[in-house]
Order: sequence, then structure tokens, then C-alpha cells
Amino acid sequence: MRARIEHGPSVDGDRASQVALLRVDAGLRAAVPAEELAVAERVVVAPCRTLRPGTWTPEELDVEADAFAALLVDGLVTRETTIAGRRTADLLGPGDVVHPWRAFDAPLPSTSRWASDSAAVLAVLDGRFMAAARRWPQLFEVVHERLADQLERAAGRAAIMALPRVEQRVLGLFWQLADRWGKVRPEGVVVELGLTHALIGQLIGAQRPTVSLALQALAGDGALRRDAHGPWLLAHDSRHALPTLRPVGPVHTAAILLDGRTAQTG
Repeated sequence: MRARIEHGPSVDGDRASQVALLRVDAGLRAAVPAEELAVAERVVVAPCRTLRPGTWTPEELDVEADAFAALLVDGLVTRETTIAGRRTADLLGPGDVVHPWRAFDAPLPSTSRWASDSAAVLAVLDGRFMAAARRWPQLFEVVHERLADQLERAAGRAAIMALPRVEQRVLGLFWQLADRWGKVRPEGVVVELGLTHALIGQLIGAQRPTVSLALQALAGDGALRRDAHGPWLLAHDSRHALPTLRPVGPVHTAAILLDGRTAQTG
């Protein structure tokens, strides 16, 4: 997914633009009892912002003070984070929960940029959603489950980035993407995402030239290929290229030091 830089405002939608969340999100809809859906559809609404292709800033979302998160309703969004000149990226899709305007003090100097390749829609969760969740508490349960899923995917990608060979990292990434965006076909698993080599590198902690070489090798082996600018095709047996080794030894843990002392566990 290539972020195209555009000049001028990149977020459409004024404060009057709203979206009925239960009509666009099946998970939230399932959180409300069937007999109360008619009422809930009118009550569970949120301000929405349409993101045009290119980069955008959190300030452009122009949210109220009681906004606590945003739900990606449609499209794909990339968040790029740069530390010490090295860039990494997160790929966000429909159903993901973000808080792009949150300010925090990073322990290291860093910058974040947000971009989308095509139009994307964000629903702003604010005080109105909080009030609705007090009436239907499972709405918040859905949000918490989404955040837990995102943390689980992030942990999986961190493990993928630790794989020794870039070919393995690329395969691990695409199998993770296939779990969410893949379609199983007789010839393999189709992943209908437009991903540049540079973005793949940011997602797995590798440089673009190395990613290009890895993709050539995988295509030569028939494990992963792409025709022109079409979708990616993962061979069904390509996951066998990833080692399935059981963890050996103890789990290494950390301890909080109290008065400069802590128990030594080896």
C-alpha cells in the first residue's frame, strides 16, 4: 500500500457527519439483544471522518474533548513510526480501534505518520458511545476484544520479526495477513492487498532491497508469488518452510527492583 502525499485537507466530514455503528459493524450489532436493535440502531451513532488518499494528521480529525478512540469502519490505514532513522509500520483494517490524537512522552525521540492508499472511514467513539455502552455493556466488551486481538497480532508480528531469514519473515507476515484478509482457493491462499516492497520491509524489520530479493526467491520456489499488480498467492504448503520447533528451557522473566534488590532466579 503506497501512501501518496497530497496537499490540502486530507480528512473530509464535518462534525454533523455521523454513522450508525450497528449498521456497519457486525460485532457491535451482535452485542445488542435482538429485541432492542431497532432502538440501538438509532442511539449507537458516532461522528465519522473520511480519510482521503495520502497522509493525514490526527489534528485534522477535529474531534471533541470526550473522544476516547476511533473505529476504522472502512479501508486500510498505515501508521508509520520512525526511531533513530529506522521506520516500522502497522497495518490497520476495518474493526481496528485506534487513538491517533493521543499524546504521550516517548522514551526515545520518535515520529509517527498516518496514511491511507484509498479512502478510509473512521468512526469517532466519544461520550455518546460511552452512554450507549452503559445501557448495553457488551458494546465495550467488543471494543476490548478488538484491542486484545490487535495486541495478539502485534505479539505475533514481533515474533515474526525475530525469525533469522527474511524469506521466513515474509512468509510469516503473509500467513498472518492471510488469516485476516485471505481467501482459500484450490491453487493457494489469495491475499488481496496492495503492498509495496518498502511497506513489507517496514512490517518485518527489513530493508526494501532485501525484501525484493526474498520475494524473488519465494516466487522461484513457488511459495509466494504475485502477477503484475494483482493479488498475492500463498502456496498451501508454504507454511512448512517455517520451522515448528517447541520452545526449550524456561521462560525468561523480569522483576521489579525494590530498594535496589530482587531475588535472583538464574
